[in-house]
Amino acid sequence: MDHLTDKEFDRVCTYLSCTIGLNMRSKRVLLDCRLSRERERFGFSTFSSYLDAVEAGTDNEVNARFIDLVTTHYTYFLRESRQFDFLRTTAFPELEASRPRRTWNILCAGCSTGEECYTTSMIAEDYGRGRNLPPVRITGIDISGKAIEKARRATYQPAHVEKVPPRWLSSYFTHNDGNYTVTGPVRRRVTFAQANLNDPDALRRRYDLIMCRNVIIYFDRETREKVLDNLHRHLAVSGYLILGHSEIIRSRAKFVYQKDSVYQKQPEAIIS
Repeated sequence: MDHLTDKEFDRVCTYLSCTIGLNMRSKRVLLDCRLSRERERFGFSTFSSYLDAVEAGTDNEVNARFIDLVTTHYTYFLRESRQFDFLRTTAFPELEASRPRRTWNILCAGCSTGEECYTTSMIAEDYGRGRNLPPVRITGIDISGKAIEKARRATYQPAHVEKVPPRWLSSYFTHNDGNYTVTGPVRRRVTFAQANLNDPDALRRRYDLIMCRNVIIYFDRETREKVLDNLHRHLAVSGYLILGHSEIIRSRAKFVYQKDSVYQKQPEAIIS
């Protein structure tokens, strides 16, 4: 199997940085392995000819698979469970008190294959029992079309539901052919769209809560700041932004740190 040369590796990294803001310079082995197999799969004789096709953007399958290969989709239900506990104990009670009749809008940015969205929907389903809550609208976006397709199917292998409590497995999933499919009521409050967070027009509405976990860590510094600015603009005043545990916002001008990588938008920091 041929390997990426230094020049080809630099070309891939430059393309990813310029188009979607990804910083992949520490991921040479991953890119080498995945793209080598992909080049052979499509029958390109050299990496240069494969990269020519990617950059030309004329073959939808080549480009869609390229994006899917260079992005990370590792996730499972109830990942980083303390943050979901925060929804139950803090975020949802605050929304119930401040927005008792208006739809709650929740964004899962970089939603991958949908587990985070459906976990949030299950928590909303539990929280709403015995309460007269308004509709909860959960939007999942991801740059990978393949991931979005899987999220819409809502069917998962057993490894993805290992952390799911037995009551949820029996109430919110059907079990067929060894896999687990999310039930209709939980699915109906979730919608998905393919979108690039690096695109300033990726977000269309104001959200009461934004989850963007284990996403910005892969961006270069400029893209990371641009994405955080855009998330801030689309987050309701006093709303929460939940990041991955290895992601940190050092500036306190826009967000104040709460706990467990949860940040709250500062009312005085509204950007017009």
